[in-house]
Amino acid sequence: MADIVWDQKPVAGSSPAAGTAGNDFLAGLTEGPGSHEAAQKMKTAGNTLKTLAQNGSFAVNEEGFHAYMEACDFFLSGYNQMIDQVSLLTKAAQMGNFDYGRSVAKFNVQVANDGHEAMVPNLILMRDAVYAAQEALSIARKNYRETESAHSTSFAELNKKIDNQ
Repeated sequence: MADIVWDQKPVAGSSPAAGTAGNDFLAGLTEGPGSHEAAQKMKTAGNTLKTLAQNGSFAVNEEGFHAYMEACDFFLSGYNQMIDQVSLLTKAAQMGNFDYGRSVAKFNVQVANDGHEAMVPNLILMRDAVYAAQEALSIARKNYRETESAHSTSFAELNKKIDNQ
């Protein structure tokens, strides 16, 4: 079973706890690239997880690390395919010389790449969030290992003292 250690105390600067950032990150994934708010929330949460891990407030064991990294890798492999397909929509399709065809082609370009509600910018935010989460997980795994090692050392020293009595 995966062990995740979330230090629920906010980090200096009143950052949210890792549990909140983790929930925001996952919520952004489920809401998808159609929502700029969700993509931005996800990016912020990924960066928060990274900061929390850097500050030692987030740790994950090996099993948890691999499970979450696999989920991130799954997203990124789908992302590469999706961004390629959505990028096709950033150029107006030839849909004839009628007003309706030109209107539909223009609309497709807007949905794909025009403004912060468009899919391409939101997909990029989501990708950056996953990269930040991957970095956070690597740091969090290191945090867990260091904590585990410190506890092992403490117990070994305690056992030595008990044996010497």
